[in-house]
Amino acid sequence: MVNGPTTIEFSTPESRGEEVDRWAALMEQTYFPLAFGPIRDAPVYGKVTSGALPGAADFSLTVLAGHNHQYLRTKTHVARAAEEYVLVSIQVAGEARLTQSGRSVLLEPGQMTILDGSLPSLWDEAVAFEQVLVQIPVGTLRERPGLSAVPIPAAVAIEPDSPAGVVATYFRNLARIRERAPAQAEILARSALDLLGSAVLLTAGVAPVDTPSDALSREHVMTYLRDNYTDPDLTADDIAAACHISRRTLFRLFAGPGESLNTTLRTLRLRHATRLLTNNHHLPTAAVAFASGFSSERHFYRVFHHETGTTPGEYRHRCPPRQPVGRDKDP
Repeated sequence: MVNGPTTIEFSTPESRGEEVDRWAALMEQTYFPLAFGPIRDAPVYGKVTSGALPGAADFSLTVLAGHNHQYLRTKTHVARAAEEYVLVSIQVAGEARLTQSGRSVLLEPGQMTILDGSLPSLWDEAVAFEQVLVQIPVGTLRERPGLSAVPIPAAVAIEPDSPAGVVATYFRNLARIRERAPAQAEILARSALDLLGSAVLLTAGVAPVDTPSDALSREHVMTYLRDNYTDPDLTADDIAAACHISRRTLFRLFAGPGESLNTTLRTLRLRHATRLLTNNHHLPTAAVAFASGFSSERHFYRVFHHETGTTPGEYRHRCPPRQPVGRDKDP
């Protein structure tokens, strides 16, 4: 089960003082021994939201945002650590540079990298940024299939459109969904450990094995569906080809109770339709149907009534209009 995340936030106009010292102590408690200091003599801001993930002890997901941050981990810090960790960082906004083992990578939004907590490192150039961070003990990671002796591929930029980059999208979505839909996040988080192991293996140039491979393939399909579900002509063959898997494998990935491919696609389309009905009262029902990926207004009406017990018009009438918003990604 995903424990409820906790959030701490601070802001100070000074680059030194008690607030900065307290933040430094909090970062050391959240992760491992390290030194925090502002990059320049300017205001400092920080916000951290952290919670546990299922599947292992000390396995956590954190959203870290801030302004004017630098983190240094020296050999002395490494020697003080009671446990060694691997930290996976996904850049959401802004830029940040990681330097470790003679390599330096400047992360841009969407990119992911891995930090080996058993080695000195430097995080800098984080003037204004947001990151999703996944932390796990090295020993726990080594217990995953195929990872017992693989070198940790630290300070390597992982692109969002690469196979391992699918995992970055997964953790970004998980962090976002956990804030507004904890029950859905709990279901989504069940694959977290397998997918993290797959990302490390793929970045190290090793093919995932057994369960992690299935978990990665399913998340790859889900990423594709979230980007394309509004296409009414989308077919199973299209999805399988785009995700480089067979049609048989595609249906096997969605073979669990209530998890068929058609059910998943229908759920994504219905959620989008309900948002359009609520946020865009001026849109005709037919436009909502086609914009959500349904092949016809009649088909949309029938599916909507079957799933919600009401018609699209009745649903819209019950929901007061809100400010129009852009299309959200779905879990």
